Amino acid sequence: MSSCFILLFFAYCILIGLVTTSKPLSILLIAPVPSHSHHVWMTNLMKGLLRKGHHVHVVSTHEIKIKDKLAQNLTYDVFDGLMKVMEESEADYNPVEWEQYSIFYMMYSAYQWGIHACDTVVKTKAAKKLLEMIKTVEFDIILQDITLNECLFGLWEIVKGKSPIVGYIPYSPAPWLKDITGGPNYPTIRPYAYLPVAKPIGLWQRTWNTVCFTVDDFIRHYYFLPIMQRLAEKYVGHAIRPLHEIEKNGIDIVLLNSHPAFEHGIPLSPNILEIAGLNAQAIKPIDGEIVVTYPEDMRAFLDGAKNGVIIVSLGTNVKWKFIGLEKIKAVLLALSKLEQRVLWKLDIEVPFEIPDNLMIVKWMPQSEVLSHKNVRAIWTHGGLLSTQEAIWKGVPMIVMPFYVDQKFNAQKLVAKGVGIFLDIKTLSTQTVLHAVEEILYDERYTRNMKQLSSEFRDRPISPLDLAIWGIEYAVRHPNGTLATPLRYQSWMEQNLIDVYAFLLFNFTVILLSIFLIIKVFIKFYYRIYTTFNNKLHKRKQA
Repeated sequence: MSSCFILLFFAYCILIGLVTTSKPLSILLIAPVPSHSHHVWMTNLMKGLLRKGHHVHVVSTHEIKIKDKLAQNLTYDVFDGLMKVMEESEADYNPVEWEQYSIFYMMYSAYQWGIHACDTVVKTKAAKKLLEMIKTVEFDIILQDITLNECLFGLWEIVKGKSPIVGYIPYSPAPWLKDITGGPNYPTIRPYAYLPVAKPIGLWQRTWNTVCFTVDDFIRHYYFLPIMQRLAEKYVGHAIRPLHEIEKNGIDIVLLNSHPAFEHGIPLSPNILEIAGLNAQAIKPIDGEIVVTYPEDMRAFLDGAKNGVIIVSLGTNVKWKFIGLEKIKAVLLALSKLEQRVLWKLDIEVPFEIPDNLMIVKWMPQSEVLSHKNVRAIWTHGGLLSTQEAIWKGVPMIVMPFYVDQKFNAQKLVAKGVGIFLDIKTLSTQTVLHAVEEILYDERYTRNMKQLSSEFRDRPISPLDLAIWGIEYAVRHPNGTLATPLRYQSWMEQNLIDVYAFLLFNFTVILLSIFLIIKVFIKFYYRIYTTFNNKLHKRKQA
């Protein structure tokens, strides 16, 4: 009897497996944004898809470096020379100078960067190959980074088989999100991306926040999108629908790198999936457990840190050479006074003696290093991916922001009591020591970060699994049923301006009607009264 039960149980498991296992998908992944952080985010998503057995063809700004069994279903092309062109154009780009620039200059510069990147990418051989491939090869789904590369949205108009589109945005506070998803910007809840505030409080901040969103809308719709329209039509070789229509009607699912544990939650339609933390998840190889891949000397340095380790990493865009040797010397002096070890990602050679407790590296696998049991804190620039990795691992932060969303992230970290703000303008041995000692010895920061990490990770489904579910769902139901009707409504309809105007009109008409009726009644009464008085007066005279 028991053996029959076991056989039936195994048969049931096999049947369930056959029913629930979906067939491998053919996925075209387009990653045209020349950003190292976007590439890191995309790579984790791509690995998750490969691990599920899907076939992925990637067209990316970076070479794909996967050598294990995950790569067996992977093919890729590289937008040749794009990163080199962008890096050469940004060779003299100094993030320290952004302190002097206004919010409006930063928003304009972001759109200018998008135009330059798009104009460069469509001229590459890989882009021309992609254009021909998308006309002849039918993919189950197209997955694309939709951050400031609208010139490639024309591909969706000519794709063979009209594959469903899933867009992803590694940059969570994108002010143009509403143009794709529908709905307002919620300026009373979520600050504009470049404003250094955690939350707009009071009439002045809310007004200024609304002005920033409004100006951004104006620049995007009347300057940026017309240029992108011309680039897109030149790329595909013929006229296409307006891009603002394509982006509203073409995207089935949006994968958004946000989560209400860190960002202020806003109402989102069901087709917007918040998957922040995806980049911090470790992807298991197909044939084994997760293996930590950082170098042996780095491992030995971390393992031997009895008093803990502090990580110093300003990402890929902020270069220490622009901060200057004098401030680097001051930082070295401060770090030499610590009993903790320091792992410092430093991009230049320095003519100073390196303290024994310090290890300088050109590169580090930051997410993996943050998982080490001896890491006590990280000093970073406040980039979104670094911030999310630190939150995921529960590591408190020292934040020295420079531009774009870094100040915005820094203020949120300070407001939540999980980070300390370090100002580049006043960077010195004393300010560094003060920040490090406070983050290490005030237990509130570690306690608050552990709580934030718990809230950030506590979800019914992991961010990577949710992203993969969204991609597979779009293939099963390629009709955009999860999208809100808001995205098909005009600004006036979304904000009920037409309704309020109609109500105001009717209210005004009613008031005017009442006023006119009263006026007519008064005139009529006055006429009767005057007539009666005249007759009475004449009768008295008679």
